[in-house]
Amino acid sequence: MYKVEKLFFSYEDKEILNDVSFSMESGKLTTIIGPNGSGKTTLLSLITGQFNQYSGKIYFQDKLLKDYSIKELSQKIALVSQNVEIRFPFTCLEVVMMGRNPFKSRMKHLSKKDMDIVFKCMEMTETLKFSETSITELSGGERQRVMLAKSLAQTPKVLFLDEAFSNMDIQYTIQFLNLLKDQIKKEKLTVISIMHDLNLTHMFSDQIIALKNGKIERYGNTQEVMTQKTIKDLFGVKVRKTEENGLVILPDL
Repeated sequence: MYKVEKLFFSYEDKEILNDVSFSMESGKLTTIIGPNGSGKTTLLSLITGQFNQYSGKIYFQDKLLKDYSIKELSQKIALVSQNVEIRFPFTCLEVVMMGRNPFKSRMKHLSKKDMDIVFKCMEMTETLKFSETSITELSGGERQRVMLAKSLAQTPKVLFLDEAFSNMDIQYTIQFLNLLKDQIKKEKLTVISIMHDLNLTHMFSDQIIALKNGKIERYGNTQEVMTQKTIKDLFGVKVRKTEENGLVILPDL
């Protein structure tokens, strides 16, 4: 799905990423972890095509990312960010309908097929009840659920989550992670996420990219990467292991 070779990125003479290389499988939930300032969001921005000024190569589906048009990428990838500012009072239905824009011709209305996708995604995310509600009237967690519905309505090959669950109650976070795992299995969706909750990361991720100071410390399947040593090296905390759940991320004070 993705192949990154010798990726370097600097901002205002400050090096953010240094010699980052990895390949990423499709049909997996890959989580990027690391302390603040390690380059997680920058890496996500680069592999979603938001920045083009870097050295190295990024391949997406065996084609250089730079060779894709904006429309081509919008038909293949979707992004849910931590904080989304929508100031115009669109209804939630209108917001989710925007997820189908990459697939419709200019000045044409959405087809019945498009609307079926929209309603299905709102039903899956339990946002159908907000259809006629202004997006500006929702709480932060409710708004994130609508944005997740919008992104799923794009029917992406890859869904990127940049701390997308930070404003959600824990029950919705777990519910939607289970939903995404189901979509990975049924629709071959690939999910690439930044999460700070290491317990949820350990529970739901198939693969981990561990970043520190702009470099990859570890990369591989979850059980191999999320060891007591790696967590201590990354975050400076000890963790406990349990026979039932493997690794539980709780400071061993």
